[in-house]
Amino acid sequence: MTAYLQSLSTVLRVYGVDKPVAVVDLDRLDANCSLAVQAADEGLDYRLVAKSLPCLPLLDHIRRQIPTSGLMIFSEPMLQVLLQVEGETDHLIGKPLPVTSAARVLCACPDAAARVQWLIDSPERLQEYLNLAAERQFVLRLSLEVDIGLHRGGFRPDQIASIAQEIESNPFARLSGVMGYEAHLAKLPGLLRKRAIRACSGNFSHAVSQLPNDAHGLCLNTGGSLTFQSYSSGGTATEIAFGSVLVKPGDFDHTTTQNFQPAAYIATPILKTMPGNSLPGLDFLPRQKTNLAIFGGYYQAAPIFPERFGYSSVFGRSTNQEVWTGPRSASVAPGDIALLRPNQSEAVLNQFGIVLAVRGGKVVEEWDVLPN
Repeated sequence: MTAYLQSLSTVLRVYGVDKPVAVVDLDRLDANCSLAVQAADEGLDYRLVAKSLPCLPLLDHIRRQIPTSGLMIFSEPMLQVLLQVEGETDHLIGKPLPVTSAARVLCACPDAAARVQWLIDSPERLQEYLNLAAERQFVLRLSLEVDIGLHRGGFRPDQIASIAQEIESNPFARLSGVMGYEAHLAKLPGLLRKRAIRACSGNFSHAVSQLPNDAHGLCLNTGGSLTFQSYSSGGTATEIAFGSVLVKPGDFDHTTTQNFQPAAYIATPILKTMPGNSLPGLDFLPRQKTNLAIFGGYYQAAPIFPERFGYSSVFGRSTNQEVWTGPRSASVAPGDIALLRPNQSEAVLNQFGIVLAVRGGKVVEEWDVLPN
């Protein structure tokens, strides 16, 4: 790994990186895409989570390798952009948006009524969306968020029948499906996890059983980057969603993803190197450490290169020029490129404006990112 990171750092310095930037290794990404296709049941539909891969060329690159049913979207700004540039994509909203956001989207893009599945999590929000649909004379596609065990909101499974009936009887609404998220499953210890898996499966199946017409033609979405491998077409779900696992940030290190490789990084120039740097206020004490200062900082990420450097407990975190501490013997100089591994990809890969795509030891593309 050290040789790989040294090579990547050198490639980026030669390319001329002089400010913080996100980087994606396409060779590793492609290998991860192949693994995902092998691990996922081919009888299910696959939906990419756009917030985890917030760059349209990146999404396009992945979709050339993984057939998808559409995207899962979590913000109005990202939805607005994607509706303008993607005429055929189905967009499933991944969290309930305030009805005012939906109103702005429909004003800017009236055909969003046919292209978006709006997520509804409560009777109150349902009424707000039905009122909006009647006011604008649109037929809205509504998907129901079901609490299958995460307990982060949504309908109880035993509420689905009455809510679905209310939607089906309204001339300005159409039921598009249900979504049951279970991000907690991969994080629970063994015995609790087994119990929770059974509970989630039962709750999701119960919710689906309450849908009209045997749920025929509806989008029955569940799963995520740490759990998508658990579902099969013989079960209740019709589609799974994943995104982060394809670039594997640190929060997605798990036994279920051990064969996937980290493929996303933050790269930033080293501004200063200070071998033997004295501690503030303790200038009289000799010190066998090297400090370096990077461009920017306080990223949702962990230092991984130069080797054996980490955040300074003395200087603390900083968004300006963050100080790292490492061995006195380190061979590092201003202008070298430091690398960090993001903890997550959402709200990180798109925070610098562009993503550098690297393949075969070269920067091959500069990609614009999507808004959060």
